Amino acid sequence: MPDDMVFFATNRAEEMDKDGRVVGFTGKVHAISPRWLRYGSVQVRHAPKDEELPYQVKAGSLSLAPDVVPGVTAPEKARAVLGSDKVLGELRELLPANTSDLLLFIHGFSCDFVTGVSRAAELKHEWSPPKRDLQVAFLSWPADGSMVPWISYASDRDDARASAKAISRALQRMTEFMVKVRSDEKCEAKIHLAVHSMGAYALRHALQAWLSDWGSKPLPRIFSNIFLMAADENSDSFERVDGLARLPELAEAVHVYFARNDGALNISDATKGNPDRLGMVGPRTLSSLPHKLVLVDCSDVSKTPRFAEVGHQYYRKQPEVLADIRQVLAGKRPEEVAGREWVPSRNCFRIKAKGKP
Repeated sequence: MPDDMVFFATNRAEEMDKDGRVVGFTGKVHAISPRWLRYGSVQVRHAPKDEELPYQVKAGSLSLAPDVVPGVTAPEKARAVLGSDKVLGELRELLPANTSDLLLFIHGFSCDFVTGVSRAAELKHEWSPPKRDLQVAFLSWPADGSMVPWISYASDRDDARASAKAISRALQRMTEFMVKVRSDEKCEAKIHLAVHSMGAYALRHALQAWLSDWGSKPLPRIFSNIFLMAADENSDSFERVDGLARLPELAEAVHVYFARNDGALNISDATKGNPDRLGMVGPRTLSSLPHKLVLVDCSDVSKTPRFAEVGHQYYRKQPEVLADIRQVLAGKRPEEVAGREWVPSRNCFRIKAKGKP
């Protein structure tokens, strides 16, 4: 299998080698500001025997886009150079050249930079529908990758909230770039957003930061699909203007995949003092839901082979869920997706386990 390219934007602090070269990113926010972003790319090779990191960063492949910010990283009179211009420009050329769509990914709790790269590459291969490849880019906020009881969860939650401006800035920068593309240079590529676990909490705060910048005008519809996978977010979030109520403005459809037996979210609910989690029970109420919202119950197919994943990694591991997502990305309407059944009493679809009626 050839190497893949994964693009990224991150507000993590750089990790330097002894010669002062950037070789990675730490679990801390950037020293300049939590909203400071670096853009770049890495090459990823397939490691099929590694269950934890099936796709791994190729040594020495990290490439940072140049950034020159007058008055911050350069003298006041220096010419500004934005790393986002380089990465977004590369993607604009890559998508039509490969007849592919773009998937943006926001990772969850306890996910360091290297793991985030692996997850993004995994989604590229596991989510790509037939006849339509995906290019992937991920927004990496400084989850520290550790699992210290109580402390790590609270620390990552603080960092997710502190990263709101950075994630909002990255999404707005992409929107500005898209608007400036000339009509004769536009392609047919679709853009999708996938968010896992605590990434939904980060997205909620990023959405609020965007709304603060945007004012009362409607948000631009930039995504074809938004996938909230095992979202570690309050179950009433779509009812609240300070939650995700306006998220559907950004997309043609918002898909909420949840599982009642998600062990990680059950711990978040029961031991962290959080309300019911969106990724475990779905929305709190079934009345007055946004018409763009599609609910998908994964409870029958959430358990993955590795016990440590506690039913929280089905979005990248379970064949039934992967088949479901690929059909959505191929353009099938919710009622056309094979392997689902409609549950009227809960206003949701349920993914059926193979071999079960």
